[in-house]
Amino acid sequence: MTNVPSPYLLVVTEYHDRGPVLRLRGELDVSSKDLLERAISAALEPPPQMLVFNLSELAFMDCGGASVLRRTHDLLAGRQTQILVTGAQPIVRRLFHLLGLDTCLGLNAPAA
Repeated sequence: MTNVPSPYLLVVTEYHDRGPVLRLRGELDVSSKDLLERAISAALEPPPQMLVFNLSELAFMDCGGASVLRRTHDLLAGRQTQILVTGAQPIVRRLFHLLGLDTCLGLNAPAA
């Protein structure tokens, strides 16, 4: 398990059989997106079958944070790696819906 701290965002990476699960806690916005990008880069070595984002403890996300997930989706689609987003709170689900990302990110209600 790896923890990546920030004043507003905590990213905990857990490794499971099919790949890493990144658990996000706090707020993901333009000021903390670099932290998530570093955690994603570390989780992709070696390339997993699946990358899961557990957002059950994420209280807020802005477009900057959502763009990181979109870019990750696009990158992994070329590598045949599945991305799954779980546990998103209603405010985060609404942002995904408004941006049209709920379908492409495989948004799923239960937490991983």
